[in-house]
Amino acid sequence: MPRTQQAAFCFVAQGMTYLLPFLSLFLVAAFVCLALPGRAVAEPTSTEASRCKQLIDYYDRYSAGRSAHSDGKRNMTRIAAGIDCERGDYARGIAEMEELLQERKFKLPPASATANAR
Repeated sequence: MPRTQQAAFCFVAQGMTYLLPFLSLFLVAAFVCLALPGRAVAEPTSTEASRCKQLIDYYDRYSAGRSAHSDGKRNMTRIAAGIDCERGDYARGIAEMEELLQERKFKLPPASATANAR
């Protein structure tokens, strides 16, 4: 074998011996992560999720005007409430949306209505 190939082979062989402990540690960590059950998260009630969606949809439908001063879906409070609802913090998202709708002088839709009803 030419000398350059021998040197390359030795370098790879030495590098692999240093990688074996890290590789085995990585495989053990991956196995533990896959074997353990996911974190326990309380399932949201469907009423909270639907109320959050209902308020956001209501705001999106009725707040967006054709004027240049309408912020509609770009409203930061609306965006934050949407993120809160996506992350499962329904109480905070609902509170933010109710406050925003009341600031804009909207009449809040009844909570018993479904999210799809408009």
